Amino acid sequence: MLCTDRIIVLSHTRFSDSSIIVRALSRQHGRVSLMVYGFGGKSRSKLGAFHPMALLDVVYSYKPDRDIQKLTEYRPAPNLVSCTADLRKSTLLMFMAEVVGKSIREEAEDDAQFEFIDASVQILEQMQAGLQFFHLAFMVKLSRIIGFFPNIDASHPFFDLEQGHSIAVRPVHRHFVAADVFRRIVFFADCPYENLRDVQMPRQERDSLLETVLQWYGFRIPTMKEVNSYEILHEVFADN
Repeated sequence: MLCTDRIIVLSHTRFSDSSIIVRALSRQHGRVSLMVYGFGGKSRSKLGAFHPMALLDVVYSYKPDRDIQKLTEYRPAPNLVSCTADLRKSTLLMFMAEVVGKSIREEAEDDAQFEFIDASVQILEQMQAGLQFFHLAFMVKLSRIIGFFPNIDASHPFFDLEQGHSIAVRPVHRHFVAADVFRRIVFFADCPYENLRDVQMPRQERDSLLETVLQWYGFRIPTMKEVNSYEILHEVFADN
């Protein structure tokens, strides 16, 4: 059947001289893989439409028992002009696409997940300041959406990254941080993206917090043990 849907592009790979396979998160079917034709010769410039985290309104032929669906129509919705022109934003999109791709594996509809990610991309498109905190806020907010947001007990002095909750006694392993450190991370879960422009934090502390979040994610989601785009992100925001 033909399906009219909205997708968030996670990645694409070349399949032949004139086709690509797009891996995406769709509103109606969760994770999908889409075969897209028409990229031979001068049409190669169309590949830009499938950049990481591109938001596209699409039509595709959907069969539940088929691993790769055939995409027949697509158009930007909306066109992410500043996100593709600004190196900081395009790097953030690359990082977000890798995080989402490794965090969400289900081939099933989840409106809350899709709407959160879609809205986050559109907010990033409009943002002018606070970009150096966006990826940190996105990951912490996403943890709430996908269901492993941390349990913090104000009376406990440590946060166990392996177990994902605060504890009263220092663990025997080394994968923990002081609870007040993790409370600074949790702050970003409730901080609207638009308010990130007002956050004051030294770069070293920001980088340390992000490394803690990545480590914590790694214990919850094994595929997150290594995030390839992190080093690029770190370099792009080195002076912010």
